Amino acid sequence: MGDLLGGKLDRGAYVALLEQYLHLYRALEETERRFADAPEQAGVLDSRLDRVDSLEADLADLREGATPAAPTAATAEYVERLTALLADAPERYFAHHYLRYLGDLSGGQVIGRLAGRHYEIPAESLRTWRFEGIEKHKPYKDQYRVALDTAPLTEAQREAFIDEAQAGFLLAKKLFDSLA
Repeated sequence: MGDLLGGKLDRGAYVALLEQYLHLYRALEETERRFADAPEQAGVLDSRLDRVDSLEADLADLREGATPAAPTAATAEYVERLTALLADAPERYFAHHYLRYLGDLSGGQVIGRLAGRHYEIPAESLRTWRFEGIEKHKPYKDQYRVALDTAPLTEAQREAFIDEAQAGFLLAKKLFDSLA
């Protein structure tokens, strides 16, 4: 990731990242439907966060007709983890939601700027990092964190959230490493 953000790779490396993210976000957003009514998710599930349409549009621009890459083994493992989440464990889904979307609202903004600069990607092909309808990211993230802090989670659910967030970090690292 450091090489990608440092401009040491090429446009193809950025496209490869987006291709893997597309697999990941399809699973994340499909899995979300199972947890839409969970009180633990109140205040955080928001269609303005969805990334699949933006990823597909960016990849249509950048792939120039090339066949999309299959998921790497690391991406497949991450997708499997998401799709295997049990319906009675919404806190585990919540952990992945938090990691991915708040990460995109924070570090993802840097990825978009640097990819545009280093790999000459036009702004219209950086939709992945724009969140239509969320004009100010900081207040939105603050509101999300309040929802997280006040979610009706038991102590066991809080521990499961933390465990799942740690697993998500490791899976994200594996995904990045699989692109090297």
